[in-house]
Amino acid sequence: MSHTLRSRGRALDWLNFFVANLQTAFGPFIAIYLTGAHWTQGQIGWALSIGSITAMASQVPAGLVVDALPNKRRAAGWAIGAIMLSCLLLAALPVQLPVAVAEVLHGFASCMLNPAIAAVTLGVVALQANASLHLDGVGGHRADGQDGTVALTGARFGRNASFASIGNAFAAGLMAAVGYLVSARATLLLGALLAAPGLWALRAIGDVPPPPAPPARDAAPGKEGFWQHIPHLLSDRTLLVFLVCAVAYHFSNAAMLPLAAGQITKQAGNVAALVIGACILIPQLIVAVLSPLIGRYAGVWGMRTVVVAGFAALPLRGVLLSLTTDPYAVVAIELLDGISSATFGVMMPLVAADIARRTGHFNLCLGILGLGMGLGATLSTSVAGDIADSSLSQAFLLLAAVGGFSVLLGFALPGSQAAKLRRAARR
Repeated sequence: MSHTLRSRGRALDWLNFFVANLQTAFGPFIAIYLTGAHWTQGQIGWALSIGSITAMASQVPAGLVVDALPNKRRAAGWAIGAIMLSCLLLAALPVQLPVAVAEVLHGFASCMLNPAIAAVTLGVVALQANASLHLDGVGGHRADGQDGTVALTGARFGRNASFASIGNAFAAGLMAAVGYLVSARATLLLGALLAAPGLWALRAIGDVPPPPAPPARDAAPGKEGFWQHIPHLLSDRTLLVFLVCAVAYHFSNAAMLPLAAGQITKQAGNVAALVIGACILIPQLIVAVLSPLIGRYAGVWGMRTVVVAGFAALPLRGVLLSLTTDPYAVVAIELLDGISSATFGVMMPLVAADIARRTGHFNLCLGILGLGMGLGATLSTSVAGDIADSSLSQAFLLLAAVGGFSVLLGFALPGSQAAKLRRAARR
């Protein structure tokens, strides 16, 4: 692989690292900052709800926008700039209207940013695949066929997830220290500042080709070009299966740690914050370690095997949490969160890329799946919270059952192309 391709890959690593830093500023640090600005809990909840609603409503439109823009790097740059602006707006004016505008801006820009980075990633992978064809193939063919490209794509998305996880952990620690030593406002200014190297990394990636176009199809009059493949995307079996899988996964996953955190607060007393911090940090480290491995082997084992094996940690985690309230046992159980989170984080863009090869609209596909994630998470916290008021163990068992359903759905996903060819050869 040429020096230029290696440089592009390193720049993409740093882009994911610094973008994770930027996104971390919009976590609990905003609630701390607004509390210090004498906002009530109701006002803070209202402000955060604006961001959540905007993000939910923007998933599909933002995917369409990124699909329509020919330059995916520029789309990512605009999104990073908009999130930086929202950080600065929050830091400068902690009053209702500017905060609402900042939340709306952040919600839409975030929905653009992740698909845009994924599209840039596919462009980098395409350049790597072309270089491999030139080096390894005769007449443009490789022995490993499509699975070779899938393996490259999976490995790259796994690397993205690893660097994003490391960046998230780094930013959380750095912002916590800055918030403690300086002020809560400084965490938002730091978030905007840390995005500047992300823009540099985006520029260093250079021009990349757009995601590959799907095979030509017969289009009805008036549906040619950009809109031609949308009906095929919306009826794609793999998309529909993984969409339901995403809803079930996030329904199962979203409420587990908040419910456990409430119990930890009652049991652990003064060390509750440290225990909860460990429950957040340790899975991030697991994600950083496992994501490249999951991505590397996704093309070998196929979607079905990876999703079933990785998601199996989710119902197991729910069952174990229903059996104990010991804070330190909960920390150990949260290791399973790293396994399932790494699997979903790598497989979502990889599944979308596979669907886009047949139907196009990679970023719209990510937007649809993102909408499913949001729906599942929203239902999770409300439904499980109501059940937990009566029985915490029953709430965890419900979440485990829905997680088990997501595992069963994984069996409906395609296997690897290499495995299909081996079965055909045996026949």
